[in-house]
Amino acid sequence: MNRRQYLSTAGGLAVVSSLAGCLGGVLGSDEGEQLPDDHRDEERAINRAVGKLNKAAVSIEGAESGLENPSEADFSPDEPQAFIDTARSELESVEDSDIAQELDSYADVLEAMIGVLKTLTDDSLAADVEAVSAEIDGGDTSDADDTLETRREETAEARRSYDGAMETLDGLDRGRLEEHSIVDLDRVESGVETLGDVLGSVESLLSGYDSMLAGHESLEEGEKRFDAGEYERAATAFESAADSFGDATETFADGESDAPSGLAEYFENGRCQSGHLETAGAAFADAATAADDGDIVDAQRSRSEGEDALEAAENC
Repeated sequence: MNRRQYLSTAGGLAVVSSLAGCLGGVLGSDEGEQLPDDHRDEERAINRAVGKLNKAAVSIEGAESGLENPSEADFSPDEPQAFIDTARSELESVEDSDIAQELDSYADVLEAMIGVLKTLTDDSLAADVEAVSAEIDGGDTSDADDTLETRREETAEARRSYDGAMETLDGLDRGRLEEHSIVDLDRVESGVETLGDVLGSVESLLSGYDSMLAGHESLEEGEKRFDAGEYERAATAFESAADSFGDATETFADGESDAPSGLAEYFENGRCQSGHLETAGAAFADAATAADDGDIVDAQRSRSEGEDALEAAENC
């Protein structure tokens, strides 16, 4: 991810926005020919709609600059949504269905961006991640799955909005929109891609913790089997735990390098936890195998190594 995308300059859009919507006076030809009143009214409606959509784009781009630390970004959807709603109202009186449809589709893109931003800038995201991490540390993950499920649903909806925005953006008649002074669509596309990058980081973070929970469940299963003397089945469960924790470690490591700085610490902490838990799972598997073979000394040694790894995970 190019971190400079997070620091996009709203000034470029603001200048264009200040000009858009002020073109209603240029309604005649160079020779001073006046257009019919109904056409003049329609042109004014289009210009007013363009002006509002440009203001919405500026508002959205300003919020994107805070995505380096999503949970602390200051974003309210009310302002850009109000601009879009006003623009749609203006377009209701436009009989030129082609340009009205193009502008309406462009408004769909901006609305999708608002939806994704709402998900990414939810200030409870960090609290939920920290709660899940603490529950995994404490060994009681009864609430963690519900928390992650809620977040999974929200990010899935944001992903659908993002994909829809990209598809709609690709299908826009850029030339026609630019004729009506819509802001630089390359900048809008860059903003959508930035949202996609941050959304991908959140998805990776949740995926890593999903693997952590799966590993924790297998770890609990292995402990129950071990205590019951079912050493072979315990070894299988511990190996499964190690595999899940290994998947989590890989996911956290891959996501950490591309994550915005505000999320990087969660990837780092998750990688630390899962790495030690992977070690613990493997050590417990060795202990169960040794116990199954009747090698009490090796079983105790491996189990002690696993306990040390669990303690190290708690200290991440």
